[in-house]
Amino acid sequence: MRSLNMRRLKSFFTFDLPVNYKYLYIRFRQTHERQRYLYSSWPAEATRRKLISDYWSNVLFHYLLLFSLSTLFVSLSSIVYTSFEGIYFPTLIMLGVFTYLPLYFMIYRPTFNREFLPNLETVIAEYEGGQQLWMEKCKKDQPTVRALAFFFYVLDKTGKINYLSDSDKCADHLHKIFGVSTKAMKTELDLIFKDIIFKKDKRPKLKSRHLTQIEKSFEEAYSLLEGMQFTEGIQHLRELEQRFKRL
Repeated sequence: MRSLNMRRLKSFFTFDLPVNYKYLYIRFRQTHERQRYLYSSWPAEATRRKLISDYWSNVLFHYLLLFSLSTLFVSLSSIVYTSFEGIYFPTLIMLGVFTYLPLYFMIYRPTFNREFLPNLETVIAEYEGGQQLWMEKCKKDQPTVRALAFFFYVLDKTGKINYLSDSDKCADHLHKIFGVSTKAMKTELDLIFKDIIFKKDKRPKLKSRHLTQIEKSFEEAYSLLEGMQFTEGIQHLRELEQRFKRL
């Protein structure tokens, strides 16, 4: 840890740390996730602006640190080799102000344009790409809306809740529970109640592709229940599946 801190301190003195890619990635992720915790709609562009502001804060701190060390060195030298005079300080301050300008145009601004901004844009692209892959993986791992409807049907039956129906209210409630589209949930509830249980309308012959999708949803629901070792729930789901197959 001490060695790491020394490397970071050295990197800061040489002004490598504020533009280091790994450092930028960690700073972006930590800042962005902290702000997203406070504001759910916080965009990556806002974090980008914060990191740009941090860069110029680092520039100022870096320059003041160099200036302070230089002033300290000159002051100590004046005490050793000459008499200490307060006149040095106004002169040093004026030199400090004028020295910043060439450093700004020769180091800080070119570094910002050639290294910091390109690295920051790459960091944002990598972070957002990783987030997109994670979202796609979560979406892929999540059961289908139909499987979730089957799962809640089983819970409703075994728990004797008697709440599940093909109503808009029930679909909206399940939308809030599972975080899926209300319209999609209503479609699956219609399948369970109108097509399978009550058979209010004569169901048109389903295409083989649709039948395969429904069978796959039953398999997903079975997988959920088997993972819970929910024997009674599996039995209710099997009864529902048999009613579907008899249609």
